[in-house]
Amino acid sequence: MWDPFAISQSKMASDSDILTNDLEEEQEVSVTLPKVPLYKRALNFLFKNYLPIGLIFLVFFGILVPAPGVFLSKYPTHYICIVGLFLHSGIKLRTGEIKDAFRAYKALLLQIIIIMFLTPLIGVKLTELLPFGGRVEKDFSNGQNGTMNSTREKMNDSHVEKTVHSVLGPEAFRTGIQMYFIVPCTISAGVVLVGQAGGNAALALMTTVICNLMAVFTVPLMIKWLMSFEGVKIDIVQLLIKLILTVLVPLLVGKGMRYIPKVKPFVKKFSNTLKILSITLLIMVPWLKVSVSSQQGAFNDVTIGGIFAILGWGLFLHLVFMGLILAVSLLLCIEKPAVKCLVILASQKSLTVAVTVVALLPFTGAEQGIMALPMIIIHLGILVLDSVIVTIWHNWEMKRKIIRETSGEVIMKSSDESDQCLEENDEGKYVEIALN
Repeated sequence: MWDPFAISQSKMASDSDILTNDLEEEQEVSVTLPKVPLYKRALNFLFKNYLPIGLIFLVFFGILVPAPGVFLSKYPTHYICIVGLFLHSGIKLRTGEIKDAFRAYKALLLQIIIIMFLTPLIGVKLTELLPFGGRVEKDFSNGQNGTMNSTREKMNDSHVEKTVHSVLGPEAFRTGIQMYFIVPCTISAGVVLVGQAGGNAALALMTTVICNLMAVFTVPLMIKWLMSFEGVKIDIVQLLIKLILTVLVPLLVGKGMRYIPKVKPFVKKFSNTLKILSITLLIMVPWLKVSVSSQQGAFNDVTIGGIFAILGWGLFLHLVFMGLILAVSLLLCIEKPAVKCLVILASQKSLTVAVTVVALLPFTGAEQGIMALPMIIIHLGILVLDSVIVTIWHNWEMKRKIIRETSGEVIMKSSDESDQCLEENDEGKYVEIALN
């Protein structure tokens, strides 16, 4: 005789056996997995965060102990660092994947316009409004030192000049911030973040290659157009030649080295070592400049409040860029992976190119160090902020995906259960009719 309860009990027993087996397997896996030693976890953390840790350490080291950086600055060390850095970028450059990016040609064109023209224009012009630097005021006050004042007035055309310092910092801070927003997008960090967010990584790579090659020719023109320097004449032809020799040529040479048979296996084998070497070359350039500035007392007027104000301003502009790019992307109905690429990559700037350009401009070593400090502060803040945004964005989309899948399973399950009830009712009816 058919017993539905016996079937349900046997089904429950089999389900419990399966659940027990799964738990036992999980326990076995948890038991067999070895615990990672503390020193390995520490080394892994240092490797993943070598850039921010190295930048922060060397900046403080250069300010507190400037002698080593000053000694190395007497030699063309920063040129060696820049050439080595872009040589490594060329060796690591993979162009095989970027063919897929041409399918999103609309997003690619929009991204180039935003990175090379829109964000520099907004960043430079808004930063001009901030009260950086010392301003000169005329003092006509007379008091107890009237005789001395009258003498000084005669010597200085009947007035005394005094400098009032800004809370935000010296005028060179403004130049550094403007220079940072003129340069193109990041070379590697942006591509990694786009991939972590589930964006179009091929589009990000293609944009990085095009924009950084274009920057060799466009950055001098943008500096000449958007910025003005008191007492300093910028020769854009000379700057262009320096950028070609220190950025473009090493990049192309590095790319050409990839076609040498033994280079690819070497790069693959020592990938982590080359990455550490590249980051070391990058952080050495601002360290040299900061050391020279510190020895000459250029940071005496810099305050903690000014540093936080610079960080806040940089993050504010970054969020403004992200908001504008997101709005434009949605208006143009760009695909979601390309939107992620636009929002993340087009709002970032390359510290490598920014420090390189500052090092090639005709400023003193102290002025170059002061300009490099706000670049480092803003860049580190943006990297941390973007990492948080990418994580939140990715987790939010994963939750939405799980909810959609769960709701779809519930609907399918409810429809299956309703069909099963109808079959059971039909069977019940059939049995009752047969008994009667």
